[in-house]
Amino acid sequence: MFKRYTPKIEGSNSVAELKKLTIGGVDQWLLIRGENKNNPLLLMIHGGPGAAQIGFNRDYQQELEKHFIVVNWDQRGAGLSYSKNLPKETMTVDQFLSDTIEVTTYLKKAYQKESIFLIGHSWGSMLGLLAIHVHPEHFTHYFGVAQVASMKATEELSYELILKKATELNDQKAIKELTQIGKPPWNSLKHDKVHQKYLELFGGGISHDGKLVKEFIRKLLKSKEYTFFDAINHVKGQLFSMKTMINELRELDLKNIIQKVEVPITMIMGKHDLTVPHAPTQAFFDQLVAPSKEWISFENSAHSPNYEELEKFTQVVLDRLKGY
Repeated sequence: MFKRYTPKIEGSNSVAELKKLTIGGVDQWLLIRGENKNNPLLLMIHGGPGAAQIGFNRDYQQELEKHFIVVNWDQRGAGLSYSKNLPKETMTVDQFLSDTIEVTTYLKKAYQKESIFLIGHSWGSMLGLLAIHVHPEHFTHYFGVAQVASMKATEELSYELILKKATELNDQKAIKELTQIGKPPWNSLKHDKVHQKYLELFGGGISHDGKLVKEFIRKLLKSKEYTFFDAINHVKGQLFSMKTMINELRELDLKNIIQKVEVPITMIMGKHDLTVPHAPTQAFFDQLVAPSKEWISFENSAHSPNYEELEKFTQVVLDRLKGY
């Protein structure tokens, strides 16, 4: 509870380390695990902003660790990389993109790899696409999970669909509360919380069955990689990250930045996702030029197909490994 570590993996060529690095001038943490250092690198970019994964992700990646060196990175301002002394002015998309490339460059050099497999989830999917667009030479294949193309368009459509769902269900309390906060953009996190509450209640939030958030919290509190105080900082980091970045993210529209990428891409989308409804992402995907691109719908998932349908997700990633 008061000392953080990651359990060892058997085998002389395995790697299992919790590592602090100076990235972009501040301390940031990586969890690096794999059964064989000769395997390819797989870097995961978490969502949020601020939804750090190091504290709970180990249980979900055991099969991937057999085939990759799996790297989780708590981004600046999130999880282990949260600090109350972190300058707010560094919480920008440009800085996060620079951090991503710095982490990637470090990993390639440390493990002597020519390129990396990249997974981006939710907000991390915007960062991931920007990374492969700016520096395609670093990356082998990109997986966009609950891929966001435009935060503004996503939020607006999400609100419309939730209000429609409330009306269909004749849920008067939901209709009243959603009408009171009005359409996004919201200038209060309290309004975001109302929206999130009904996303979860109507099965379109973090998970379709609504159980995943409690599962994550349980794992965080029992985590070997996090202390009890780290779990508290996880919450602080989410609030800090969202407050400092939300306005810039609402202005970020990948359609205006990216028309072509030079890395094969796989989009993994939960059928029931109302957090990131598919239409804006589909429009972006349709016009995107890439060496190869595929859209895979996960029929039993909402916003987290990588956790909700873990076996299917893992198999999709492993199948793409076979081509390299």
